[in-house]
Amino acid sequence: MTTVLFLQFLLVLSLGPQLVPGSPRQRLPKYILEPPSCRSEPESCYQLCTLQEHCPEGLECCSAFCGIVCSLNKSPKLSNF
Repeated sequence: MTTVLFLQFLLVLSLGPQLVPGSPRQRLPKYILEPPSCRSEPESCYQLCTLQEHCPEGLECCSAFCGIVCSLNKSPKLSNF
């Protein structure tokens, strides 16, 4: 009986680390290097940025179809039908 429990413990122990696809250390740099996507269409694709500090006050650095740009990044208003 104890041998079966021991083997089950080894099975759980060996499968446990495989359940998590990546560590927080791997995900954190990706978020830092790639800003979040823009919630609305950018007003101008000419204000490129790499950091939030590169954008004028009131604008946010976000990822859009034309690259990483400064945008108002406001949530689009939903219309009621």
